Amino acid sequence: MELKPGYTVTLKVARQAKFGYFLSDGNTDILLHQNDIEGEEELEIGSNIEVFLYHDHEKRLSATMKQPIVQGEGFAWLKVVSIKTGHGVFLYNGISRDLFLSMDELPTDRNLWPKPDDVLPVSYTWDKKGRLMARLVKGQPIEEQSKKASEILMNKEVKGRVYHYLDEGAAIFTEEGYLAYLHDNEMSREPRYGEEVTVRVIYVREDGRLNVTMHPLRSERQEDDATKLVRYMEERGGQMPYWDKSQPEDIKHRFNISKAAFKRALGKLLKEGKVEQCDGWTYLKEKK
Repeated sequence: MELKPGYTVTLKVARQAKFGYFLSDGNTDILLHQNDIEGEEELEIGSNIEVFLYHDHEKRLSATMKQPIVQGEGFAWLKVVSIKTGHGVFLYNGISRDLFLSMDELPTDRNLWPKPDDVLPVSYTWDKKGRLMARLVKGQPIEEQSKKASEILMNKEVKGRVYHYLDEGAAIFTEEGYLAYLHDNEMSREPRYGEEVTVRVIYVREDGRLNVTMHPLRSERQEDDATKLVRYMEERGGQMPYWDKSQPEDIKHRFNISKAAFKRALGKLLKEGKVEQCDGWTYLKEKK
């Protein structure tokens, strides 16, 4: 068979060198570096061993006895180890040579690129020069690894990795193996590819897939927004030039929340007797 990076092959130990061994298929010699040998015993000349082929840092076809994480035509979830600006990212594949994922596989928005320690599902591919590279996996292969969720997950938090963006949201694979969909409207921000996110289940579909949100429950959100308003007023002498008739764009600019969320939080504070409004201003009662 053709000797090609990304394949596991059986080769004969042809001869020993100062820095390792040369293996052969009868036509081509391939270096097995000392660092790529498993076990402490010397290899027997003439014996056959199973190795994984890859290109070393000098772009030479080399062999390793270590097992890569991605096996054959399958896929695996690999951790990002470094970013090469303007080119792509490198992933740890269990051997000395990290696996490269080209920017062509990643979104044009660099803010959505993975960072070190993010995890992506990838398989093998090769460029036009025959170099081994990673390819993002989505769709059926991941669906086949998933399991159906039950109704008991409603309103529960789950953790998972963003592995693909769709037209109106992101696909997530949870720690438990569930498929989840995060709609754009349910994002508090756009998560990165490979990022681990904690989301809350808002719907369990008949097919066992989940619809999730990054937003807290409304009661929790009101509490958070109300706390934000109180803190803002405390830092400004117990008052603010905003009230329930302020313009939505002013509210969004100052607090990064909607006018509806602002009114709910303000209404909560009014009901609790913590604030009062007058002539376009809101005051903390104890500070007025």
